[in-house]
Amino acid sequence: MNKPASFMSVDAGPARFTTAEFLRMCEVGAFDDIKVELVNGELERMPPPGNEHGRRQMMVGIRLSRIIAEELLRGEVGIDLGKDTVLGCDAAILVAPVSGNRILRPEEVALAVEAAETTAARDMGMKRLKYADAGIAHYWVIDGARSVVHVWSEPLNGDYAQVGIVRFGEPLAVPGTDQTIVID
Repeated sequence: MNKPASFMSVDAGPARFTTAEFLRMCEVGAFDDIKVELVNGELERMPPPGNEHGRRQMMVGIRLSRIIAEELLRGEVGIDLGKDTVLGCDAAILVAPVSGNRILRPEEVALAVEAAETTAARDMGMKRLKYADAGIAHYWVIDGARSVVHVWSEPLNGDYAQVGIVRFGEPLAVPGTDQTIVID
């Protein structure tokens, strides 16, 4: 007589992925209907961007486009930060033109920008540390709740050595130029 199958309950922990596995899943459409990032090998679902997020993301792109060459600007682009982390930023200035449909590498990014309407803690915490550790020279978080732009530069030992805050409506120096833009 057959015995019913019994299954052991095994807590194997969360599924972990490498950057290569994550990018392959992206290529085959595994995340076509959701926005995810890979953080320390684990998938993190991102909330859909709201109206203010979209407005500020577009605004910073348009204002940067007035002073930065088009081939050096990117909107909403992924950055491969290492063997198990791929993050997306809302806008970026590149060090030099990059061709091909691929994820950027940290050394190609002069400035990463986040519009933080609902993700400020994540953007100013985990993302800041990941970008600094990867050597991205400049990082801005447009903080709509506080009406300021948090400005970080000079990555050093996994964080940024230079920290500043620019209020909305005040001139914000654009890295690599002698120009400013105004965020509101």
